[in-house]
Amino acid sequence: MIKRTLVQMTIWNSAIVFCLLILLGGALYGLARYQIYSDIDRRLVFDIDHLQQVTLSTGEKVINIASTEPERFSIAYYWNSSDVLIGRSYYKEPFISLSSMLQYKQDHFGPESVQFGKKTYRFVSRPYQGNLSEIEKLSDLPLKTVQIITEISAEVYYLNRLLWGIGIGIGIGAILSVIAGYALARRALVPIQKAWDKQQQFIADASHELRSPLSVVHGQMQLLLRHPDHTIEDESVAIAAILKETKRMSNMVGGLLLLARGDSHEEEIVCKPVRIDGIIKEIANNMEPIMDYKQLRLQLHVEGAELLIHGDEDRLMQLFMILIDNAIKFTQEQGQIDLECFRQGKSVVVTVKDNGAGISERDLPLVFNRFYKGDSARDRGEHGAGLGLSIASWIVDQHRGSVHISSEVGCGTTVTIRFPGIG
Repeated sequence: MIKRTLVQMTIWNSAIVFCLLILLGGALYGLARYQIYSDIDRRLVFDIDHLQQVTLSTGEKVINIASTEPERFSIAYYWNSSDVLIGRSYYKEPFISLSSMLQYKQDHFGPESVQFGKKTYRFVSRPYQGNLSEIEKLSDLPLKTVQIITEISAEVYYLNRLLWGIGIGIGIGAILSVIAGYALARRALVPIQKAWDKQQQFIADASHELRSPLSVVHGQMQLLLRHPDHTIEDESVAIAAILKETKRMSNMVGGLLLLARGDSHEEEIVCKPVRIDGIIKEIANNMEPIMDYKQLRLQLHVEGAELLIHGDEDRLMQLFMILIDNAIKFTQEQGQIDLECFRQGKSVVVTVKDNGAGISERDLPLVFNRFYKGDSARDRGEHGAGLGLSIASWIVDQHRGSVHISSEVGCGTTVTIRFPGIG
């Protein structure tokens, strides 16, 4: 799927860049062509509209163009009412041969190009205005049309060179666009690939975690069916195992639903001013029986009064219960757990510290991953789903806080949570 998406994105990226290059190249060529031809056409129209007859100091009458701009080589054709070229003997090749082409274009008053041999010419036609008496004397019939023509082979040559250059540039650009499109597609797919891999890992881990309790439940149910005459008391061990595993699955599914709703922003917390010190003290009181049963010591340190934050009391209670539960799991008998809460600048800080098994340096960056379990959990035979710290991290993020874990194998673990305080 990812490879197919990569190919599709590469094709789309390359196609878009290629189309942009074509549009840019076409616009560049069109602008250059328009500018060149408009200058030529403007000059031709000006010349034919300003043809005039002047008398030199010698008394000779000649045709002149009233213009102060640099002259461009051009030739004028004069046609009488019978479509005969006036003064044909004064023209040389290729202009005599050109006249046969222009004869049929006398009514083309807009600038137009003609091709003759390997050369290109541009001409414009106008009806005769009666201002060239010397030309009139060359024909027995009245003049009909005046045409001016100029060669534009050089301009066409350079325009063709420009077009070839643009074409080569577009070709090179197309190759580069494929390379760039592939690179951009790969870069764009990096988070998608990570999300896909994470999803596949999540499905595999969830399947693995659910397989164990389901196997236990299935096995215990088969044992129960072998002895249909037994009472509940007789099968209390099997029933207790089933209850334990169903509770485990229920907790796991509840945690997965919470994280899934959190990922899709469907799970919202209701924040209001909450005394974090009050929550800490309540949890410490509630955990005393468990600590006594586990033969652990809980030390509570609260500095200051009314340590307020904006938060959801139920989610905060869940957060601290997760952290203390983890500390209890991985702390040996006669161990100690320190629960501390204090203000630091504009923040309220809560730390949960134990002197238990600790977390290896290799496992430390992975503890917030879903379903991740360190070696210590396996060594001690703990059967948690590996979702607790993922849920804890989500709760901290929802409160715009930060969480940091420091640990050393054999020396214990310290979890530090920092919330924005009120006041």
